[in-house]
Amino acid sequence: MNNSELADMIGEALLWDIVSEYVGNDLDSIKNELRQLGYIDKSNVEKITRAEVHESDEFIVTDFNEQDGHLTICFEMPAIINTTGDNKEYLFSVTTYCKGTLRIPDADSYDWDSLDFYDMDRYEILSHSDLVNILDLHYEDTEADDLTV
Repeated sequence: MNNSELADMIGEALLWDIVSEYVGNDLDSIKNELRQLGYIDKSNVEKITRAEVHESDEFIVTDFNEQDGHLTICFEMPAIINTTGDNKEYLFSVTTYCKGTLRIPDADSYDWDSLDFYDMDRYEILSHSDLVNILDLHYEDTEADDLTV
């Protein structure tokens, strides 16, 4: 399997879930994005204790390169993120575009054909998250609906 085929295959089958999990744990960055929006109640932003990618319709590999056995992948992922507070009340529905870079160290050392991510559930896929290092992730074109009003 060449690097192009590998990047496309793991983008859909592995990286989508790993990046979604990362976004769900990236509360500080999500809060910072929301604080920049002038039309929402900032006090509700501070109540956010949990985030989850509610919907994402694609994971796009925009570029990749291989150097010294490490595969570096640039990606884009449109997403709708739901945020909740301590009482599990929904606070915001955030529409954004996640862009970033990740690296798979020693990509050639794995038997990718033996890892059938398409047949794995999310828990199994995330058990392989140690294969991936997220180097950078930022949010663009962020908008939010305040669900408390």
